[in-house]
Amino acid sequence: MKAVWYEEVGAARSVLKCGERQIPVPGVGEVLVRLHASGVNPSDVKARAGTRGGKSELPYPFVVPHSDGAGVVVEVGGGCRRVTPGNRVWICNGQWRRQYGTAAEYIAIDENYCFHLPDSVSFATGAALGIPALTACHATTGYGDLAGRAVLISGGAGNVGRLAIQFARRAGAFVIASGRGAADKEHIASAGANAFVDFTSTSFVGDVLAATHGRHIDHAVEVEFGANAEHLSELLSERATVVTYGSARVLRPDLPFYKFLFKGIRLQFLLVYLLTQSERFEAANRVIALLENGQLDVPIHSELGLVDCTVAHELIEDSGRKGAVVLRMAEAA
Repeated sequence: MKAVWYEEVGAARSVLKCGERQIPVPGVGEVLVRLHASGVNPSDVKARAGTRGGKSELPYPFVVPHSDGAGVVVEVGGGCRRVTPGNRVWICNGQWRRQYGTAAEYIAIDENYCFHLPDSVSFATGAALGIPALTACHATTGYGDLAGRAVLISGGAGNVGRLAIQFARRAGAFVIASGRGAADKEHIASAGANAFVDFTSTSFVGDVLAATHGRHIDHAVEVEFGANAEHLSELLSERATVVTYGSARVLRPDLPFYKFLFKGIRLQFLLVYLLTQSERFEAANRVIALLENGQLDVPIHSELGLVDCTVAHELIEDSGRKGAVVLRMAEAA
């Protein structure tokens, strides 16, 4: 099979290789999926660069990157009950603590990481789900009923943020999303947010409260916790929830502890790979339901060939993109 891999961490143009690898064999509880598309995420790029979680060592002789993908099941191992050959599926956790990810024509993976892809949904869109959609869905709907609640979503123009807006709105929340500039404002508005606030504003806290007509925030989805913790301490209502999945700008955040304490704030750290099976299934079922009803907008920035994996990684490193970056296999329909 054709695949992309790296044998050491470093710059994409220096370490990514494209060539032939053996087709994997599914083990007990695993299925073999012929991949039609592979999604590229920031975590994949950081792993290849050796900067994810501060770790630079390579745990395997080589790594086929990417956690997300979509394709068709062609073979099942012993004990499989959820999927059968011929099923269209989207995949998560492809390269989480594994050597073989989705940047290849085939992947053997636990059937519990495969989910139904409706016939009306393209493989490219399916490959753009995984990490962003499960993170966004669980961050918004996984911690209680949002109906009538005020929800603040930081980075609303990013892949996770824009999906989170849609999940929160479908759950009945009043959604304020932050971004920067006119392009972000338009991207956020098209996702259905009730209000946009520019995170570069010197009156950010006041801008958010103006958007909510003075109401404090009940639930926050935070991509830059360290940079925004002080603002959150002013904006959150008592017993509010903060779900954070990133803090790239401030790696060692200062926590306004007593402000959080005396509001009884619930602080949740979300790493999508560590969702329980029931949490993952619940989020995936919500994603599928919206897809089937044509109610989930998943923008694609670029679709490239597998041989263009280097370009795809460089696009992810470019903060100006809007939407997912997906690799398509040459023979995919």
